[in-house]
Amino acid sequence: MTTMLERLVTEAKHDPAILLPNVWSDLLHCVQVQCPCGNVTGVRNGVLDTHEPKSTWDMSGQRRAVIADAYDVGYICRYSGRTATLVAALERDSHLTEAEAYVARTVGARLVAGITDTAPAGYALPKPVAALFALAESNGWATAQAWAPRDDGFVLNLRVGRAGGWQYDLSYFVAPGVARRTRSGLCHSPDHRGLRDTPSLKALMTVIRANPVGADG
Repeated sequence: MTTMLERLVTEAKHDPAILLPNVWSDLLHCVQVQCPCGNVTGVRNGVLDTHEPKSTWDMSGQRRAVIADAYDVGYICRYSGRTATLVAALERDSHLTEAEAYVARTVGARLVAGITDTAPAGYALPKPVAALFALAESNGWATAQAWAPRDDGFVLNLRVGRAGGWQYDLSYFVAPGVARRTRSGLCHSPDHRGLRDTPSLKALMTVIRANPVGADG
């Protein structure tokens, strides 16, 4: 299971349908586009500008595709950065346009700003993770954690690594009475430079024990 930030940055922000500018803005004296969220927004470099959705819920009672901002005072429309012109649509399969990259950076930065690197009140590292971190730190490895609110709990992204080319990422979903690993994550090591799935915690602890900082000179 990926985090909101990963989905927002990596998933396609396009749609086969072309959204033509068709709404006149009396305030800005220009033609704008009506987004699927119901709001009206401008277009830059062929994609929808970053904007707030008109509503977080549609008439059918379904939650619109929105992302809460870092301060929980508003929402950013998930369709921000969507292809809105034919020219941009032709570019979508090759690379992000400048505007799409801007949207990814802007929204990503807001999400990151709302992520904490310490356990929220009432939460703690799952016991297997706490044991992994204790072992890693006692062997000179660096550890990192990031908690992001999701549903009724938190997505907990973890990283364990050390200089020399070791880095292991994994993710948990943590809620009251629940702590489960949600995906394998990716890793790389000196003997395997390419990315691959992070192994089990038991296997990872074996790697850490075999490669303490200082043992390689």
